[in-house]
Amino acid sequence: MRVTSFLLLLPAFVAIPAHASSADDAWLQKTTQALYDAVGPGDAKPWDAALAPDCIYTSEDGDVMGKAELLKGFGPLPKGFSGGIKLRDFSVRYAGDAAVTHYWADEWEDVFGQHLKTTYISTDSWRRVKDGWQMFATQTTVVHRDLDPVAVDPKAFTPLVGEYKLSPASASSFLVFIRDGQLFGGRDPKSATRLIPLSPLVYFQAGSIHTMVFVADARGAVDEVREIHKYNELRYTRAKPATEMR
Repeated sequence: MRVTSFLLLLPAFVAIPAHASSADDAWLQKTTQALYDAVGPGDAKPWDAALAPDCIYTSEDGDVMGKAELLKGFGPLPKGFSGGIKLRDFSVRYAGDAAVTHYWADEWEDVFGQHLKTTYISTDSWRRVKDGWQMFATQTTVVHRDLDPVAVDPKAFTPLVGEYKLSPASASSFLVFIRDGQLFGGRDPKSATRLIPLSPLVYFQAGSIHTMVFVADARGAVDEVREIHKYNELRYTRAKPATEMR
């Protein structure tokens, strides 16, 4: 179970009240790291102590839970899994009896010998209570990165080359071409970026969050490409074949 995230409820630029201290900063950072250290072993006790009864938890997958539901999901990592989370660039902003913490969380996982790395940007909202601080809201965002390529025969690139349009009347095109033995795609040759192969017909657009899926017709000829973006799909149809691109 990945326990990350944090909902920014307060303005970023606020005056620091007199009672905010470096001791508060240190306590919040140490406590937050301890929460993440408890995730792998599945120890819910630190989270039970730190979360306010009315805490709202929003995961990186968009799941929204209250404290009781979140704590029920705790458990140790399955056999064959290991991992950890290290916080960095931790900062705190105060507003009255509230504090907002912001930081990056670098996560690593080993899954039956496969090594995974993920980075999150997280924000927590805390409020001062009689004996310290309690977290009352939390949300996270996954930091995107280019996917690792899968070995694909470069011969698979040639049938994909061409110009694709959203509609015949559209002035915008998606150009696919080969440069230095790699497949590239974009609105024009200057801004085009590498299409990182995930399979002979599926590619990740470097420097983006887009996955490009090329679709073949009944004859096996590629006549469209679909851009998968934020759980939506845009369909481009072939306007100019590879022979006309040369």
